[in-house]
Amino acid sequence: MENVLIISGNKTASETIGGFIQETFRCRVRVAVSGQQARDIFTTNPSWELAVINYPLPDENGMELAEYICKNTPAGCILIVKSDSYDKLEERADKSGVILMSKPFSKQILYQIVKAVDVSVKRSWSMYEEIVRLEKQVGEIKLIDKAKFMLMEYKNMTEQEAHSYLEQSAMKSRKKKTAVASEIIDKLNEQFCE
Repeated sequence: MENVLIISGNKTASETIGGFIQETFRCRVRVAVSGQQARDIFTTNPSWELAVINYPLPDENGMELAEYICKNTPAGCILIVKSDSYDKLEERADKSGVILMSKPFSKQILYQIVKAVDVSVKRSWSMYEEIVRLEKQVGEIKLIDKAKFMLMEYKNMTEQEAHSYLEQSAMKSRKKKTAVASEIIDKLNEQFCE
C-alpha cells in the first residue's frame, strides 16, 4: 500500500492513526479535515488505496463519504465509529462495502484490518487497471469504427477500402490509427455535417 488518506476533524486522532499507518506500512499518508476536502482530494487524484474516516466529521457524519469512496473509487474504506454507533451503521456499511471499526481499538486490531484491506485493495487495483485499459481499448475501436463508417457513408468506400485507407494514412503520417481516425472524423464533419 502506498497512498492512505486519513479523514478526521480531530487532529490528535489524525496524527495517531496516520503516524501508525505510515510507520507500520511505509506509505504516504495525507490528512483531510472534512468530507468535502476528502472528496476534492479523490477527485483530483483517485490513486488513494485506503481511506480511514474518523466518524463523525465536522461537515457530515462520514457514512455518506465512506459510501461515496466505495462506490466511486477502487480504494478500501475503514470507518471508525463510537461503539454506540456501530450497531446503527453495521448493515448500511456491509451493503456498501465499508469496513466498520469500533472505538476504542488496539494498534494490533488496526494493523490487522489495514493489512486485510491492503490485500483486498491490491486485488481490486489490478482489476481496476484492467478495466481502465479495456475501456480505453473499446474507445479506440469505437473511434476507428466511426471514422470507417463515415468514410463509407461520405466517400462511398467499402469497409475494406476504409480500413486500408485508415491504415495507410496512419503509416504515411507516422501517427496512431486513433489520431488519424479523429482527424478524418473532424474533416468529414466539417465537409458534410455543417
